[in-house]
Amino acid sequence: MAITTWCRASGHAVFNPWCAGNIEIDVKSNRRTKNDKPRKILTDPYRHDMYKVCQINSKMRKYVVEHCNCLLKYSSWAAGGALGVAAAALALTPRLLDRALPPHSFRHRYVGAFRFRFWVFGEWRDVVVDDRLPARAHCPHGDTVPVRAHCPHGDPVPARAHCLHGDKVPARTARQHCSHDFTLPLLEKAYAKLHGSYAALRDTSVARALQELSGGVVQSFSLRSQPRAMTLQVLQAAAPRSSLLVAHGPRGPRGARGARGLAPGRAYVLAGLARVREATLLLRLRAPAGAPWCGAWAPGSAEWAALAPHDRDILMSSTDSPDDFWISFDDFVDTFSQLELVHVGPDDWLLEPALQARRPWRAVLARRRWRAGFNAGGPPSAGTSPLTCGLAVCCHSWTHYLTATETTGANPQFLVQIPQSEGEDACKCHVVVAVTQHYEPGQSARSLLTVGFALYALRPGASAGAGVGARPLDAAHHGRARDVVAFCALAPGRYLLVPHARRAHVEGAFLLRVLTDRPADVWEVNDDNLIVRDVAADLRGPLDASTTAAELDAAALRLALRRHWRACLCAPPSLELCGALVALRDATLEGAMRAAELPALLALLAAWRAAWRRVAGAGRCGGARRRASSYWLRELLREAGVSASNKVLEALVLRFARGARLTHEAYVMALARLHVAHERFRSLDARLKCNPVSLEEMILMTIYS
Repeated sequence: MAITTWCRASGHAVFNPWCAGNIEIDVKSNRRTKNDKPRKILTDPYRHDMYKVCQINSKMRKYVVEHCNCLLKYSSWAAGGALGVAAAALALTPRLLDRALPPHSFRHRYVGAFRFRFWVFGEWRDVVVDDRLPARAHCPHGDTVPVRAHCPHGDPVPARAHCLHGDKVPARTARQHCSHDFTLPLLEKAYAKLHGSYAALRDTSVARALQELSGGVVQSFSLRSQPRAMTLQVLQAAAPRSSLLVAHGPRGPRGARGARGLAPGRAYVLAGLARVREATLLLRLRAPAGAPWCGAWAPGSAEWAALAPHDRDILMSSTDSPDDFWISFDDFVDTFSQLELVHVGPDDWLLEPALQARRPWRAVLARRRWRAGFNAGGPPSAGTSPLTCGLAVCCHSWTHYLTATETTGANPQFLVQIPQSEGEDACKCHVVVAVTQHYEPGQSARSLLTVGFALYALRPGASAGAGVGARPLDAAHHGRARDVVAFCALAPGRYLLVPHARRAHVEGAFLLRVLTDRPADVWEVNDDNLIVRDVAADLRGPLDASTTAAELDAAALRLALRRHWRACLCAPPSLELCGALVALRDATLEGAMRAAELPALLALLAAWRAAWRRVAGAGRCGGARRRASSYWLRELLREAGVSASNKVLEALVLRFARGARLTHEAYVMALARLHVAHERFRSLDARLKCNPVSLEEMILMTIYS
């Protein structure tokens, strides 16, 4: 909108230097390529506009069907075929399509700018392009034809792109039936700008294009390798809900038709389910024009003729387009090879009137990251429970880099609670889990991490911190991809969901999305910020009046501790540690502590060292180890009587750990900072009626002070 306003105010049209000179076009189709405006290519261009249609009615339904068919017709064999298939599938949901393809006009308020939106790692990114489209002259008569639609001397050229009338068509799409619609060419240009090259149109998949245009959870199924019972379960679970289903098969020669009329390589949108004769499951698909289904249950087939007239009327009345047809489930699995499911979240369900008749998914979204030394625990081990491994390895010899067996319990963990319900679905809840790792458009697949998740069942009545078994459920899944999505049916109960990377100590951000078809509670396993056992208060006794005048600053305390450090520390103290210990005893901010409190401080340090030794183990000479894994910090704090939240633990690791290693001095300093933060918060909370600072905020400020 800002670009449009600027152009109208300045009187200049949009010119995007990136799109004009720096765009990278496929080398195979780069012969005699130039940029032309739509008005130079055709005299009457247009672009789809659903903005004026605000509610579901017969007129809108007709427009949506026509536009969907138009996109389906020219999406096949185009350079951006996957992108056209995704746009065609979203044409059934006009509001969602308009979000990715905002309405524009070549007449009203036209400035040569087109804005598109793509979903990238949980955020919508705006991409603005000008109206110059790459085209090339390939025919002997000098007219411009598409890159993928060659001259009549080779493959057939679209009817509107013959060399007789001098029409030009964009280079990147085969617009056989919609030659005036520039929706897909402009969308392809914006997609190429987002990814850095037109080659991205060739390399992308239908699933990726669907995700980037819809923002939903996209799940891909291989119909050939998937058990039919599982495919049937997925279809029955997704079809009645706010999910878009797109089926396609392997590509074949251009212009070819399958044995029963279907076009190889083209996508068909699943629009509904029906069951006839109490046993046969039928699927209603939407087909591109010119590729009708000629097999069983097609009009005129023996199965169709055997239906009762009443049943035929019911099936015909549910179709929205003459291109719709019915196919049996068995023929569907035998004919198509891939099924893409776009699970739309509850917010988009409210936005899209076309989905209001379906039941919405319930969604939970969490943005987290794996950080080395804190929660980058790696994959689960077959012999270790994710909740108990923190203490199980105390007797192991510590190395610089722990194995995944010893760090699995540090991964982010989420509890999924499915309550008992009454009715037909009382024994199962369909759950879709998606783990999306951070990525940038145009990023090479080789740079992606292998990520996934593990799912564990908790015993009834067991606490969140109780280990339940050695192996995760079969629903666990991982892969080297931007998204790892899995569908499962879970009985009522409590489950532990653990997102993880394939290797430990690997950092990266991820987005976790959990969809359920029934009410369910999902929350992250976390601890409160508490002083469970205040060892410092227990050791603080009454002061002797004769010794209250003597004070120790950080330097004096360091000299005193150097004489007694073997009884309470693992190494001679530094000046920074002594400053933190002085702050622990300096409630009046005088920069010093009373000398009479030194024995209590020594006893406190001895108690903290004993807690350290119980978790980190003993050293070679019988003393406590000087270093431990930073993955053990939660257990180290618990042994010292302190409970910390995940955010505070992450801050502590960033502040005090070095290379996933934590020294005893850093551990003591972290405990001192935590005790000071709690004391400052209690003091501030007592003085103010309404404390604007939370305890966690106070702790985070204290840690980085």
